[in-house]
Amino acid sequence: MQIQSNQRMFAYTLIAIGVTVSIVAAVVPHYTTGYRLMFSVFLIGLLPYLAYGLAVPFLRGWLLTVPGVILVVLHTAVVVRERFLDNADYSGGMIYFIPLALSLGMLPLIFLALKTPWGAEHQAKDRKISADTEPS
Repeated sequence: MQIQSNQRMFAYTLIAIGVTVSIVAAVVPHYTTGYRLMFSVFLIGLLPYLAYGLAVPFLRGWLLTVPGVILVVLHTAVVVRERFLDNADYSGGMIYFIPLALSLGMLPLIFLALKTPWGAEHQAKDRKISADTEPS
């Protein structure tokens, strides 16, 4: 149970990192006087983490952590390239298309997560325990 709890904590940490990456992508310099928030970039950046967050409560093992790590690494690479190497121009649209593609990539994970009925693993455990405790 402790390993499962640590994996969930890691998954939620990945979501928090993703939200931070989305904020970094959305706050862009405005000439020389300050920064502005591009709300559309922020929302589209949050979309893959929303999809991943929907699947987190239902997943276990490597299905919980590996897709999250891949998601954060790919999104961070796009943000670094678009925000810092291309001077936050965003004219190519990659800051919009890549998070959208990552969100669509999370859809099979959501379908896989929702395939198992809610509480099925607990019901199987309860049946096993009750079968072990019944007198023969």
